Amino acid sequence: MSISKEQIEPLMAKLWDMLPKHEAPDAEFSPGFGFRGKPPRIVFRDGPGKGSLITFATYSQGSTRIAGATVDVVVLDEPPPEEMWGEVVLRVQRRAGQVWCSMTITPDSPPQDWMREMVEKSAVRELHTPLTQAALTPVNGMPPLMSKRRLAAWMASVPAAEVPLRVGAGWTGAVVDQYLSAWSRDFIQPVTLPPNCQGIVSLDHGIRLGRQAATLLAYQHSTSRFWVLDEVTGGDKSTSSREDAEAIAAMLTRNGLAWDHIDLWIGDRSTASIARDVRKDNAALRRYLAACYRVEIDRFPRILVPYKAAGTLHSGYRQVNTLLAEGKILVDPRCKGLIKSFETWNGDKRSPLKDPLDALRYGIESALQATTLQPVAIGHVRTR
Repeated sequence: MSISKEQIEPLMAKLWDMLPKHEAPDAEFSPGFGFRGKPPRIVFRDGPGKGSLITFATYSQGSTRIAGATVDVVVLDEPPPEEMWGEVVLRVQRRAGQVWCSMTITPDSPPQDWMREMVEKSAVRELHTPLTQAALTPVNGMPPLMSKRRLAAWMASVPAAEVPLRVGAGWTGAVVDQYLSAWSRDFIQPVTLPPNCQGIVSLDHGIRLGRQAATLLAYQHSTSRFWVLDEVTGGDKSTSSREDAEAIAAMLTRNGLAWDHIDLWIGDRSTASIARDVRKDNAALRRYLAACYRVEIDRFPRILVPYKAAGTLHSGYRQVNTLLAEGKILVDPRCKGLIKSFETWNGDKRSPLKDPLDALRYGIESALQATTLQPVAIGHVRTR
């Protein structure tokens, strides 16, 4: 069992790769859909598992999906909702079976106090395995699954607040003053761009009503390196879409750029409030930007919206922290707001210090995901 169809399908794909097909000749697997059958299943016709049946379910289907079943083993990918746990245990009771649950708690995980309490009461046995070289070494004499150097590099990429979770396999993260722990003032340098960079403007609608942060980035696809050239931060001031457009145009101008030097425009979801004319809307911002440059709206690039599924915030910041650990992000000294956020944001989702970092994150994520960017050699046109 897993949380959702989207999360169980990759597990099915791994099982399909490992499955001895001659032992389960009726099994059918389709990438993107999973195993066939209602419910999805694997039936073993031969081999040591002959007569065995594996079926799949998700928590999103609810407890009725497994109600009435009698099984020997239930394997859970991440803890189920607390209200489903009792139903899971009942499924193995008749045959004195087992329930196995694998998990690594993350900042996006739902509260697991109930599971932790059962562990403390010895109602559930915890097999605690921190991430170490020994834990990555197979018992059959094969070399470790990850070298010491690679393991150290990976650990350096994990934000300090998540180290107790992802490295120590703990129940809670750490309280830190600087969430992006790989950040160093060594990354603050006057930006000199190599050729064949792509220009990106990325935006974030601030935590507080009417605020907006914008970042001007250059990205080199061949090296996955980023340079933060400039920024627009409104501070404590609420701004209209017209004012935002004028500030972005001014930022481009002082860097020797115009709208058509930018390969990728990344916005943010529209804000719901229209109070005091501070609604943030990508369509309105695009119209005002086109007006600033006196071009027809059809000629001005569309402002794309970043993908924001559950968990993307922390996964995005792990990506940023990894790039920092690899020395692939440099920040111009003029970006004082972003630098302050790097040094003082502690992971609080409600803090306005997150706004410049979100603008940066959206640009980085979108650039790494894009497959059709055509660079305009921003490094050749930028002037001081």
